[in-house]
Amino acid sequence: MDTSDGGLDMLTALETFTGLLWPRLDPDTVADPDMELAEVAVSFIELLKKYFRAEVRGIERIPEGKALLVCNHNAGITSMDGFFLGAEWHRRTKGRDPLYFLAHDVMVAMPVVGNLLLKLGSIRASHETAAKAFAMGRKVVVFPGGNYEAFRPYRERYKVDLGGKKGFLRLALRHQVPIVPVVSVGGHETFFVLHRGERIAEWTGVRKYLRSESFPIFLGLPWGIGVGPVFHLPLPAKHTTQVGEPIDLDGFTEEDIDRPERLQELYDLVQGRMQAMMDELAAERKFPILG
Repeated sequence: MDTSDGGLDMLTALETFTGLLWPRLDPDTVADPDMELAEVAVSFIELLKKYFRAEVRGIERIPEGKALLVCNHNAGITSMDGFFLGAEWHRRTKGRDPLYFLAHDVMVAMPVVGNLLLKLGSIRASHETAAKAFAMGRKVVVFPGGNYEAFRPYRERYKVDLGGKKGFLRLALRHQVPIVPVVSVGGHETFFVLHRGERIAEWTGVRKYLRSESFPIFLGLPWGIGVGPVFHLPLPAKHTTQVGEPIDLDGFTEEDIDRPERLQELYDLVQGRMQAMMDELAAERKFPILG
């Protein structure tokens, strides 16, 4: 048996790849991330950061203990913002306090990709799975706008649009965790969405079977004209992510879950704070893609 470093490295790589294929991991289990795989992923993400000239600001504002990080969603399916945030937090904490990202059913069910995401700290996007993470004192990351926001038209690239979704507020209220607003710009300049395609999503059954509110039409590589919620090869637009001050739930209680007017008040507070952060980042950008 070859016991040289090269042989061991190849064996480790083979075991890692096999682990991504089988067995299929449970997306409802909140397990510790695979630290060896995380280190490899962070190294790869550091290379991507150079391509996108990416920076993450205000990471020190993320509080100790459990919290709900609420992010805007850019760049369709090919969104890198979460990876940049996760890599920066991993680097800062040495992996001792992992972030758990709520991921769409379709993503965690994909062969290889699903296991990769789960090994790096993703969990199924459900209240039950998030509750398990909070019970462990962990932080949960959510993109409430989902595909609706991720495929918003290019002209709305500097708009925070959570689509009226309030499930994340119920989650925060039920577990009494602070809400940390996180806003990113740049990702929505890696392609050009012409139309969100909500009606097409309804007609084609995509909304029902894939739980996607969008069936977009966009300009992007390698398709030229892309149709549907598919991946694209991103242009090297400069990415900037800003972590805001935590929003404490002082004055809000679990009972507000059943009070529509109070939920709307909290929704307006969170989205308004995020839009103000977005406006500041947008004001810094002089040119599309170049930043």
